[in-house]
Amino acid sequence: MDEITLNNYRVRIDRRNNIDLYKGLPKVSEDAHCGCGDCQLFVQQIQNASQEVLNFFRQFGVDPTKEAEVWRFNPNKDGFDSYTADYHFIGAIQGTDEIDWIKIGEASFGLANYKGELLSPMIPSTFSKPLVELAVRITMPHKELD
Repeated sequence: MDEITLNNYRVRIDRRNNIDLYKGLPKVSEDAHCGCGDCQLFVQQIQNASQEVLNFFRQFGVDPTKEAEVWRFNPNKDGFDSYTADYHFIGAIQGTDEIDWIKIGEASFGLANYKGELLSPMIPSTFSKPLVELAVRITMPHKELD
């Protein structure tokens, strides 16, 4: 496993396995995952996030267009859409069960060791423990659905 440090805590990551797992998943914008208007907009918008934000996802092997449970709140407030999304990746936080919000570019990320059951509609059946839940809050310029 790879290892990174966030807020003085080590996070172990099975990055190669995560990349492979995410490759096999549908985008959240596809009917096979959800396909609702909010998810379709999120996929269009997140691909235009700053490199800083996209690189934060990549270090875990997470594709930000896939697997997430996405909620849009404050749609088109002053020309911006705000979202929260929860992702999962194979890995473990060492020395604590969660890492509080970290500001990266236009987003904030929180991480927590996942303690729940794997038989969850929120987690693909191909994932295995140990898992980390990666939460993101992000505000992006408003976009109409193509």
